[in-house]
Amino acid sequence: MTGPPSIPQLKTVIKDRLRSRAIFTQLAFCFFYTITRPMSGFVEHIKFNRKALRALLAISGILLLAWGGCWFFQNHGRFWAHRVAPKLFKPKIVFVIDDIGEHDKLKNELARLGSKVTYAILPLRDFSVYFTAQAKRMHADVILHLPLETVHTDQFPGQGLITGEMTDSEILSGLRRDLASVPRHVGVNNHMGSKGTSDRRLMTIILRELKREKLFFLDSHTTSKSVAPEICHAIGLPFLKSGIFLDNDNAVAAIKTQLVEFRRIARESGTAVAIGHYRKNTLDVLAEEIPQLEKEGFEIISLRNVLKIQTD
Repeated sequence: MTGPPSIPQLKTVIKDRLRSRAIFTQLAFCFFYTITRPMSGFVEHIKFNRKALRALLAISGILLLAWGGCWFFQNHGRFWAHRVAPKLFKPKIVFVIDDIGEHDKLKNELARLGSKVTYAILPLRDFSVYFTAQAKRMHADVILHLPLETVHTDQFPGQGLITGEMTDSEILSGLRRDLASVPRHVGVNNHMGSKGTSDRRLMTIILRELKREKLFFLDSHTTSKSVAPEICHAIGLPFLKSGIFLDNDNAVAAIKTQLVEFRRIARESGTAVAIGHYRKNTLDVLAEEIPQLEKEGFEIISLRNVLKIQTD
């Protein structure tokens, strides 16, 4: 049997183990240094370029603020400024095309007008949904063309009609049904309605619901007895009124004469809304006249942007 190691042997073993640990420590240090040296150089590089980074962030911030300012002015500020000093800006005009949805025979003529017109679409018609999709493709606004009673007994406003003889709940359910049948609507105007818009109870129910839905009302002004302006003002509903009908006479010459009058109204007031109908002559005349109007300095905008001029 081998006996316990002598003292000189123990000293040798201890020295060998310490030497091996030193070698391990040195190897570990070399590995760590090899790994971290590039990182330390990268850190020094960042420190060295800190001023450049600050300058880049400052420039980015300035560009972002400039972009935000331009966006705000384009979408809001210029309309508020127009309200204060309309003579300093281009006259702003809107074209609304009523009675869309019964058929699609003039879909190409309407599409040719692009986003320069607002689609006023009748509810519950064969092509109501079709034209909301076309309006989306053309980036045009959509409003519900709401059928209301007329004083002319020989005229019927058609499907979706709301009358003063209905109960409150019938009026609301009919309105909600009509709104649902015309997707993407941003507001409402009346189809016919010389009797309906003069009915205070009926219009109060309708306009309160439009306010709840965060919409606006464009009064087609088929009667001077309309109570819509008064009720809208009382309940705080955004309100617009048509300035002129383009095609009560459907002849091309008559439509062009109305556009001359429309120019005068727009220049005098700074803004104006014209209503035409889904008819070939009207659409053809507008396709010809809109580029000319823009050359003359008129700016064609949406009804929503007219509201930015009129209200806060």
